[in-house]
Amino acid sequence: MRKILSLLTRRLFWFAVFIVIQFVLLLYIVIWASFEKGYFIAFYALSIISLFAVFTRSEKPAYKMVWMFLIGIIPVFGGVLYILMANKKLGYFSRKKMQRFLTSLPDEASFPERSAEMLLEQAEPSYSHISRYITNTTGLPAWGNTECTYFYYNEEFFHDVIAEIKNAEKFIFIEYFIIGEGKWWSRILDELKKKVAEGVDVRIIYDDMGSINAVPNRYDWTLREYGIKAVAFNRVKLHINPRLNFRDHRKIFDIDGNVCYTGGLNLADEYANDEIRFGYWKDNAVKFRGAAVWNFTYMFLEMWTGVSDSADNLRDYIPTVTALSDGFVQPFGDNPFDDRCTAEDVYIQIIANAKRYVWITTPYLVPDDQMMGALKIAAESGVDVRIITPHTPDKKTVFEVSRSNYIPLLKAGVKIYEYMPGFMHSKTFIADDEAAVVGTTNIDYRSFYLHFELSVLFLSSSVINAVKEDFEKTFELSEKVDMSSVIVTNPVRRFIRYFLRLFSPAF
Repeated sequence: MRKILSLLTRRLFWFAVFIVIQFVLLLYIVIWASFEKGYFIAFYALSIISLFAVFTRSEKPAYKMVWMFLIGIIPVFGGVLYILMANKKLGYFSRKKMQRFLTSLPDEASFPERSAEMLLEQAEPSYSHISRYITNTTGLPAWGNTECTYFYYNEEFFHDVIAEIKNAEKFIFIEYFIIGEGKWWSRILDELKKKVAEGVDVRIIYDDMGSINAVPNRYDWTLREYGIKAVAFNRVKLHINPRLNFRDHRKIFDIDGNVCYTGGLNLADEYANDEIRFGYWKDNAVKFRGAAVWNFTYMFLEMWTGVSDSADNLRDYIPTVTALSDGFVQPFGDNPFDDRCTAEDVYIQIIANAKRYVWITTPYLVPDDQMMGALKIAAESGVDVRIITPHTPDKKTVFEVSRSNYIPLLKAGVKIYEYMPGFMHSKTFIADDEAAVVGTTNIDYRSFYLHFELSVLFLSSSVINAVKEDFEKTFELSEKVDMSSVIVTNPVRRFIRYFLRLFSPAF
């Protein structure tokens, strides 16, 4: 009874109920209008136009194919569904704000340190093309003069963040998928209130869907009462709309433009293992001090420009500290409104570049054909490809899809491990002791196609050794998967797996 009452009081439950009701009503209206009022041909024509639009748009093949399939099997309703759910373009006013933001970017001469692109070309010829690709597609360069600290344990991250907040003098920028009321957020919020009282500019962006069960409705209004500038990203609305799927999955905790944190961790007790839901929560985070923090500041202010009416002078937020160099560090972002998936492209290039090994952690293993092909080709070429996923799922449907993807990978020689103590949430790549990526991007369609994400490429950095050590410890706590454990003989369960796998790119 308590579980039922808890469910009935959750915003997410009622949001889902309203969306389902609207979807069913819309389906009924379209069918009624088609067969009772003779608009059958009109809806068919709309579906044909939608098919043409899907075919000609610059999208990943998997995303296009699932929409073509959906429109083809339900032609009366498919066109309507596509118009409602597949619009991936920024509105006019958002585009104008982004254009103004881009014209206000400071030139390189404004920075105390120069980007490390030329040095990287000389020091890392095997990986410089990947860094160059990131710079060309996102405008965010690689930097030296940045100190990096890798956190193996979630609790260390929270203690360190609170200590650094106390040192803030000018601004604190926070952008997270989930903020959750509880022990750790209360401690962070108390420190933020003190900083507001000292005149520090504190801004928070949190994803409304991600935090829907973690904070009260209109929590941004509560934060504003404390003097914090706060915005709920893509506020949940109780109606079907094309922006429903686009979420801000980034994690940025930026202090004075000199110190920043990112990784898989969100700001809630569950991530510090003070609230246990799926066993031990395995995650990671990285702390940056120095030049590379600019890339995070840029990403935050770009998002802030899109979700608020403020216009900032970006020269006021350039890093002011000089830090020792820890190799090359390149934070970069991804968004659903362009025609590329930068993080996936970087992953694929790292896999293709690997000569000895590629190790990966991801909570969800739902690769598209390109990623699947890259993993299989690497394994069949003799590269030691290993993937660690959770043994305890947080989403059972996605877990079924992930396990269905084990089979072709295992056949190609990819080694798959499941983390036994609980849930594996970190999103990490490492190759040949030479390159690593840590960030927020999962190997699934939502991260690649529908979310705002960020990742960090490390070359010649101590973080690479730390990541490898973390992998080696995690392998000891994981169980290697064999083919017999993932083959499903139950025909109903097998059908469910393939059905979910078929439609995963669309939603």
